[in-house]
Amino acid sequence: MTVISSDGHVAARMRDYRPYLDPEFRQDFDDFLGEYEKHGVGTVDSTSITDRLDPDVAESWKRDVADPGRLDAIWSPERRISELGREGITAEVLFQDFATPFLMSSPTRAATNNLADASVEQMSAGYRAYNRWVADFRSAAPERWIGMAAISFHDVDAAVREIHAARQLGCGGIAVPAVPDTERLYQAEYDPIWAAMEELGLVANIHVAIANRVPTYIDAPTLTSGRAMVGADIFTGARNLLPTLIFGGVLERYPALKVVFTETHSDWVRGALLRMDHAYHRSDLRRDIRDVIPQPPSEYWNRQCYLGSSIFSRAEVAARASIGVDKMMIGMDFPHSEGAWRHGTLNYLQATFGAEGVPEAEARRMLHGNAADIYGFDLLALDRISAEVGLEVDAVLTPPSAQAQFRGDLNRPLIPA
Repeated sequence: MTVISSDGHVAARMRDYRPYLDPEFRQDFDDFLGEYEKHGVGTVDSTSITDRLDPDVAESWKRDVADPGRLDAIWSPERRISELGREGITAEVLFQDFATPFLMSSPTRAATNNLADASVEQMSAGYRAYNRWVADFRSAAPERWIGMAAISFHDVDAAVREIHAARQLGCGGIAVPAVPDTERLYQAEYDPIWAAMEELGLVANIHVAIANRVPTYIDAPTLTSGRAMVGADIFTGARNLLPTLIFGGVLERYPALKVVFTETHSDWVRGALLRMDHAYHRSDLRRDIRDVIPQPPSEYWNRQCYLGSSIFSRAEVAARASIGVDKMMIGMDFPHSEGAWRHGTLNYLQATFGAEGVPEAEARRMLHGNAADIYGFDLLALDRISAEVGLEVDAVLTPPSAQAQFRGDLNRPLIPA
């Protein structure tokens, strides 16, 4: 079975970005490195893990993941290939790991700490450096990875140039960034960005905590309390971009633009579309909404939108027909601690696909077919790799011998439709 993860994260070791930076930013970066070495915290660094996880789980992470060097797969393509083989994952869609130049920590950690922001110019330079670096990372096995470029929308003309540069670097899409609080993605000033993505066939990817601004929760009752509030907000913020893109007319104006919602979970879509269609057809909303979108909201979803279903639950797999078998692309979220890979990819697939008796044809759509269609993976090339490292079909579709009790998202309840 070919497994394409719709959600993987990579980043260089911070000091290794220097040669990829525009020369005029290297002195600023050298100054930043001094502070980063004292205060910087990566998503999977021990400080971050200890902050977020119970002591027994953090100790397990250190023993089973950090100490054996598995986290080298964040920056080393050779180690990444080894880890993919270990997990039976054939290919991945790659995003930045909240560790680009001039970024002191992840947005979710920054939301509960007083950390200075990089300037817009520094942030944009850091994104360009990341895009150049990830192109080199991919060159070790280009058939196995498709990258989502990191860009800023603060300067629209510059963003359009970066979109074209991303295509030249071999990226398959853009990780849509958060825009200033006073602005919205449907505003006409952003149309050249959507037009460029549509023209170049690049996916617009809405990844949680990248595409939406993260509110701050300084002085929460406890750090964990603040993190819980952040955790609720990051999903809501990303999901709310669906009505922005539909009712704001972006998908009507750019009918060939593909939009993927990644790591937002999957079940929320059912209720969101029911409510949006109700507003369109039967609410007190004035009928001139049809001047903006002549079709019901669900038609735009059906035509243009997809789900990077990371981190998926058993309940979501059970509800796949109502969510859309042709919409869901399974994501493992390597190397994040909450990712499905942490329990062993085969174990997690058995506890979801196997436990729910998913037919092979549907499993193939969700595990690789949809991703191949949307992102352009070469399935013939991947089949040759899967013959060596892939999981056995019968094993994937076999229920676990006992009810799985993994901590995390496996048993997350559905959002009601």
